[in-house]
Amino acid sequence: MHCVSLRGMTHFKTLLTIFALCLVFAGFGQGKPGFEGEIFGNVLDSLTNEPIEYVTITATKKGEEAIVAGVITEANGQFSLAITEADTYVVKLAFIGYDTKLVDVVLSKANPTKNLKDFILAPTSLKGIKITGEKPPVRYEIDKKIVNVEDQDINVGQSAAEVLANVPSIQVDNEGNISIRGSSNFMLLINGIPTAMEANNALQSIPASSIKDIEIITNPSAKYDAEGAGGIINIITKKKKLEGISVMANGNYGSFDNYGGDVAVSIGKNDVTFNLGGNFNQRHRPRDIEKIRTTQINDSTESIILSDGYGAWKVFGYGVNGEFQWQPNNSHTLIIGGELSNRDMRPYHYLDFREYTNESLIQAYENRQDNIIDINTMSASLFYQYNIKRDKNHFITLKAITNQRDVDQLDSAMYYDENGEFIGGTKYSEVGPSDFVRFNFDYQRPFKDGGKFQTGLQAQLGTSADDGRSYFWDSTLQEFVFNQAFSSYVDYTRDVYAGYAILNGKKDKLGYQLGLRAEYTYRTIEASNFGDFTTIKRLDWFPSTHFSYDLTKESQVLANYSRRIQRPRSWYFEPFITWETEYNVRSGNPDLVPEYINSFELSWIRQLAKDKSYVTVENYFRSTSNLIERVSTVYQDNVIITRPYNIGTASALGVEPSLQYQVKEWYDLNAGLNIFYFTVSGEIDDADYSTNSFNYSARLTNTFKVKKDWVFQLVGSYESPTVNAQGSKLGFYTVDASIRKSLAKGKYTLSLAGKNLLQSDRDHVTIETDNLYLIRRNTPRGPLFTASISVKLNNYKKVASRHEDADDF
Repeated sequence: MHCVSLRGMTHFKTLLTIFALCLVFAGFGQGKPGFEGEIFGNVLDSLTNEPIEYVTITATKKGEEAIVAGVITEANGQFSLAITEADTYVVKLAFIGYDTKLVDVVLSKANPTKNLKDFILAPTSLKGIKITGEKPPVRYEIDKKIVNVEDQDINVGQSAAEVLANVPSIQVDNEGNISIRGSSNFMLLINGIPTAMEANNALQSIPASSIKDIEIITNPSAKYDAEGAGGIINIITKKKKLEGISVMANGNYGSFDNYGGDVAVSIGKNDVTFNLGGNFNQRHRPRDIEKIRTTQINDSTESIILSDGYGAWKVFGYGVNGEFQWQPNNSHTLIIGGELSNRDMRPYHYLDFREYTNESLIQAYENRQDNIIDINTMSASLFYQYNIKRDKNHFITLKAITNQRDVDQLDSAMYYDENGEFIGGTKYSEVGPSDFVRFNFDYQRPFKDGGKFQTGLQAQLGTSADDGRSYFWDSTLQEFVFNQAFSSYVDYTRDVYAGYAILNGKKDKLGYQLGLRAEYTYRTIEASNFGDFTTIKRLDWFPSTHFSYDLTKESQVLANYSRRIQRPRSWYFEPFITWETEYNVRSGNPDLVPEYINSFELSWIRQLAKDKSYVTVENYFRSTSNLIERVSTVYQDNVIITRPYNIGTASALGVEPSLQYQVKEWYDLNAGLNIFYFTVSGEIDDADYSTNSFNYSARLTNTFKVKKDWVFQLVGSYESPTVNAQGSKLGFYTVDASIRKSLAKGKYTLSLAGKNLLQSDRDHVTIETDNLYLIRRNTPRGPLFTASISVKLNNYKKVASRHEDADDF
């Protein structure tokens, strides 16, 4: 386990001092403790008897108009209003599509609380159409976009990575690599907690059936880590807060040997809740591969290598998790959780090669490349929140998280002649643990005018070690021999200490959020066969601003800015040569420096006349300095080396309109378009890597409620051609569909989904330099069909609880 050291502590003490002053400032004007009252309860639909989320609850003094307290109901329909004076209050419950209710409540010193248990709201009618209180598919807050996942039927049997393919602002290629508005560098959180795994690997392991919402935070506030050029993706998993026993189970099986299942059990009794879960899944996405590579060795010699075959990234994983929650009252919340998981990844490529020199065939052979990557992860977390005077908006939170990961990797490339006889090969093994520990202390204080002040301290302590060993086939000894020249050991340490302060408020129609974050980075690298790396001791400042303005009751404008950082990954620094195939090697670059990103956004949101209907237009500009790109060059005869460089600057200017429209009661339309102009400017060793392109992507989701308990979805998407520092990528389109049938009042759900129905998905890339021309065509096989069954078994009773939800942990 990595321990806190003295390095960087001078800066950390400075942050402690600043934070202490912030707390002193926050404490001014609190006054003496007074009346501690509470109005709490839960809201139910009169027809379904189910909880209603997002009901607005406000309290005003009898005969007055000023609102003294206000909240919205949680997913379980519960709410709590903190009241500071004994008096008679009028409680208003309002939600679009339901009749508004007013209730008189008298609070006194003798009776300081009132329980509005199982409060019923009845749906109203509009133009003969019954409106139900369904969660909108996308919600906007001042600093984030929240996408509802649990009601999207096309996601059955899929992973989180596949869910994101239909999310606004997100692009997912056929390898599962994810980018936000063209940037593949982002931070992944799961229930607000950074994951120990690589983001793309983690997103492929989370089943869609366990996801409630996905938060897309393209311009994070100062409260969040500044890491991630593209912003933050936060996966919110489903949780039950009902007393009794609730079980959710899902199973799926699909073509190309894809299958999976998960189960979640929630046991609630009085003040205690246990959440237990387990999952397993196998993801297999085979594709056809074709490559054409031409290298100009000298003025008179040209080498051409042709290869074709098939490959895939096959992944099997399983995991178990548990969580204990204790909420004795509205003042205290304690959550202890843990997870154990394993990921067994088996990427493979089987290709036939033909090598030519000046158009003469030199040799032909088969390459069988098999990789085994076994990842074991353990994570544990502790969360405690104290609500001062039982006010959930005035609190202190403590959070401790540890993630530990062990990786055991073996890469092999074996070569066979045209008769199938073994002729040689290489092997590369890499083992090493990585540990991550995080501590958070946060404080929030509300003001009487509805504003609030937030501040906190955070520490991230991380270490990793990689022991890489290279082997080559010795035809004389007829065995694999250790190659010291291409073997190495690396020990990597990176600690980040941070402090932040944020001021939120609203004046008339203008809402604002102003923040400032400081991060001190301490980094060391020790490696065999290499001299000393530079020790990094750096203090960075990251401001953020967010504004909202209500044009009308139905429309709003959002404007924001944030400064961010993208630190290179640890293996990006390693200067060692690693052979991936006979013709490809990779290496790191110890001279890399972080990218710094300035990001601006201006958005317009309008609610349309029909419930669940809205239109948005998001405009954005992102400027990146010290841009990091992986550049391919000729290493030696017929061999290409890929190495990361800071090549210069990049910018993206774009607009992202979207429309969610309820055409009919049985037909919902969701359309989105992302258009942006991308430029890169820079050079390395007199080679100019400047380029630009006009890019766009489109997405159209159609949802049909054909009959009672039948739902059909049809999704189409298109990605335009684009460029990078060395070449370009062709565009492609996809068509997906799903159908769902609910049985026994929703207890059982049967689903069938099809992806890449027209087999039109593709990843075709061209790279061109002075002495290298490469065409790579990866074409996923399809269509991919998946059949799923979901079971919900609940043995609970609806209760009005005085507990506050802590799902944002």
